[in-house]
Amino acid sequence: MPETEALAMRIKAYRKQKSKNQFEMACDTGLSIEEISLIERGKTDPKLSTLQKLAAYMGVTVSTLLDTEQRTEEDQDGGQA
Repeated sequence: MPETEALAMRIKAYRKQKSKNQFEMACDTGLSIEEISLIERGKTDPKLSTLQKLAAYMGVTVSTLLDTEQRTEEDQDGGQA
């Protein structure tokens, strides 16, 4: 999976984990709904300042958002469940 898509999925997952919609996230972070939508669909690479806002909002580090080494349990055990 390309890194932009993986980042998009992580950001969307963190937002949903907080039980927030894109409008609420936009209001809380000062970002536009359009920007959040583009990021979550993997249509744009967010600037560092945007990643910092999103990470702070979600209570994680920018490194966590960018972590391409995050794997599912299936990946970790070699596909043997």
